[in-house]
Amino acid sequence: MALGIFCLAATMLSYAANMVEMQVVSVITPAACTPMLSGGGVADYGTIPASSLKTGAVTPLPAKSLSFSINCDAAAKVSVRAIDNRTSSVIVGIIAAGSGDGNLNDSFNFGLGTAAGKSIGGYAILFQPTSYTGDYQQTQLLYSTDSGTTWQPSTTGYVAKNRRFAWGAPGSNTVSSLRTISGTVTVQPYINKPEHLSLSQEILLDGSATLELSYL
Repeated sequence: MALGIFCLAATMLSYAANMVEMQVVSVITPAACTPMLSGGGVADYGTIPASSLKTGAVTPLPAKSLSFSINCDAAAKVSVRAIDNRTSSVIVGIIAAGSGDGNLNDSFNFGLGTAAGKSIGGYAILFQPTSYTGDYQQTQLLYSTDSGTTWQPSTTGYVAKNRRFAWGAPGSNTVSSLRTISGTVTVQPYINKPEHLSLSQEILLDGSATLELSYL
């Protein structure tokens, strides 16, 4: 933020002027915050043998974690939501079936893309609640389902498509103004039943989600 005298000027005529205009101008901008993910934001599972998929069953892959941080040039209140870029490939119920947790409905289900016209699977995203610090102090992971009107603590960190996440003081339901936020985000993929896939060719996992940062 800058505030100062931009212009102090007068028009000089052939006679002495008895007035002069002074202007005070400035542009006040909000804090600029930059989100970052380790590894370029890629959770790479390498090569998965088709033989590792069991007929009649959804196959869970090992969870992978990435470091997630938000750095601002001044303290700011921010929130984050996840946007599924492969929503057309979502397989209804695959996260609940693969995890055994019936509470993980399809609002928690992010698509893994398609191969030969068939959906590959789905994955869950978690912000690991106890991993987060704000300005290098332990912070509380919060979530909102009403676009930030109210907030409550997130105990599991599971990311739903209708949730925004933010950070506050431990034990608080209020979002804090912070310059630096850091912690861990985890992905947990589930592969569709092999009989529903075209395993005669290579299948490329193609999950893609955008973490969108908003200022509160």
